[in-house]
Amino acid sequence: MTKKPEEPQQPTLYTPAEVANFFRVDPKTVTRWARTGTLNPVTLPSGHRRYHASEIHRLLQIGNAAAHTTTDPEPGPSPRARAVLDSVIRDYFNGDPSAAIKAIRTDRD
Repeated sequence: MTKKPEEPQQPTLYTPAEVANFFRVDPKTVTRWARTGTLNPVTLPSGHRRYHASEIHRLLQIGNAAAHTTTDPEPGPSPRARAVLDSVIRDYFNGDPSAAIKAIRTDRD
């Protein structure tokens, strides 16, 4: 009996909408994360972006692990929340955290 050669396993890829559902954000946010390098998409020949399941699951595990730690010596945002905050500062405030703080203070007044 001849064995058929095994087909290479294709990686699981998610659409921007699926990734957005995982992180509970708008799909346009996922596209912005791809443009800024926060996520590394695969671009299909059609021009559509897809995201490796392994990368998405790894990011979700980082966020879940941080959410379940109860002996956090220094209170503060989870690594996932910190990554989102960093991307907002980078995208909307040209990487200047003081500009973001000024905007928040201005909104309160």
